[in-house]
Amino acid sequence: MDITFLGTASVVPGAGHDTASAVINGKYLIDTGWYAAIKMRNYGFSPMDLSAVFLTHCHHDHYIGLPQVLFYLSMRRRERPDRPPLKIVGPADDLATVVELARALLQPGRFPDVDPPVELFPLEPGDAFEDDTLSVATTTSKHPVAGLCYRFTERESGATCAFTGDTAFLPSIAEHVRGVDLLVHEASFGGKPAPADNGSLHAGAPEAAEIARLGGVKRLVLTHSTEDQQEPSLEAARAIFPNTFWPRDGETVSL
Repeated sequence: MDITFLGTASVVPGAGHDTASAVINGKYLIDTGWYAAIKMRNYGFSPMDLSAVFLTHCHHDHYIGLPQVLFYLSMRRRERPDRPPLKIVGPADDLATVVELARALLQPGRFPDVDPPVELFPLEPGDAFEDDTLSVATTTSKHPVAGLCYRFTERESGATCAFTGDTAFLPSIAEHVRGVDLLVHEASFGGKPAPADNGSLHAGAPEAAEIARLGGVKRLVLTHSTEDQQEPSLEAARAIFPNTFWPRDGETVSL
C-alpha cells in the first residue's frame, strides 16, 4: 500500500500547497482538497486511474476540488472510453447534495460532454465499502457536520491505514484504528490542545498523539494545520507518541 500526500495544510493553504488530501495506490483519493486533480498530475498520477473518491466530510476545503476531478475525467474520456464510473464515497447526510452541486457547476445541460458517470456510496458510521483491492470500515468523527473516519485494509498485503478527517478528540476512534500501520490524524490547533470552548470541533497534536497511543498504532501522521505549526505540532505529539511525522507535499509512504 502506497500513500502519497497531495497536501497537508489547513483550510486555506499557502501558495503551492493544498489542504489535507492523499491518494492510495494511485487509485483512491481521500478528500479532494482545493485542486487534487492538478496535484495528482504534479506527482506523477493521473485522475483517469482513480477508482474511488472518499470524502471524510463535506466541509468546503475537503470537497472543493471535486468539480475539477469530474472535469478532468470528462476532458480525457476519449482516452479511456471503457472507464467505469467513478465511485464517490462519503457521509450519507451530505454526499448526494455535494456531488450534485459539483456536477451542476459543470453545466451538463449546456455541455453534455462534461458529465462523467459517477456511482454514489452514501455511508453511515459503521457501514463498510469493499472492492477487489480494499476493504474499508468506518466510524464516526466528532465535527459540526457528519463525518467518517476510514480504516483501509489492502487485501493482498494486509497493510492498514486510517484517516480521521476533521475531528475533535474522540476515544472511540482509538478503538477503530487499533493497530493500524499508519494513522493520519488532523492537528488543526497545532502544538496546543484544543481549547475548552472547542466550537469548531477540531484537534491539536496532543489529542492526535493520544489517539495513536491509545490505539496502539505503528506510526502517526499529522495533517491539517498551517505550515508554521508543523514543527510545534511534531514536538508536542512526539512527547506522547514518538513515532510521529509530518509528510512533505508529494511524499509517499509505503506500508
